[in-house]
Amino acid sequence: MNNVKKSLFAMGILPVLILSTAQADLPKAFDYNKASANYVDNSSEGGNGVSNPYYFGGAIGPSEAGSYCSGASNCEDKDTAWKLFAGYKVTDKLSAEGAYVNLGDIHKDGENSDVSAITLNAVGTVPVTEQFDVFGKVGAMRWSSDNSGGSENGYGFTYGVGAKMHLNETTKLRAEWEKLPGIETSNNGDDSDINMLSIGVELSTY
Repeated sequence: MNNVKKSLFAMGILPVLILSTAQADLPKAFDYNKASANYVDNSSEGGNGVSNPYYFGGAIGPSEAGSYCSGASNCEDKDTAWKLFAGYKVTDKLSAEGAYVNLGDIHKDGENSDVSAITLNAVGTVPVTEQFDVFGKVGAMRWSSDNSGGSENGYGFTYGVGAKMHLNETTKLRAEWEKLPGIETSNNGDDSDINMLSIGVELSTY
């Protein structure tokens, strides 16, 4: 009789154990409320996955036209230059950047040259610390020189180096040196390599 009771007890508890084990192995239902609460909106990122990919800014500093004063008795080859720029971050370390650069007014022996350029550069950036980056750039330009004897324009290349300090997520201080070679800066067709040092602010869009 005892054996019969034991058999009935085992037969009753066995299905319960099997059902419990099966339920433990089943995948849990997807929690839509939890997934919605943990959703991260990446709409501020560009199609390349870079946060705040667009940026713009301005800078100002001295410029100098190398070799401009050679052989001239009354000459000024330095002035204050400024520029406006805007760019797009292709990746965290590579950007495409365009700028309008006003290189100032230089003069010698009664001649004036007011020089400007539009540039397009590829900019490579390397982080040094969380707050500082260094960068180098190279690209093309279309320059314009309004001389006393008439206006000239042409094409050339440009390059430079610089550094950035991050003030916050969207604002950086920027210092750089750049060279714009082969710009015609006299009525005689003489060329000058113009160097520009500048400090400015770079702002990223949200």
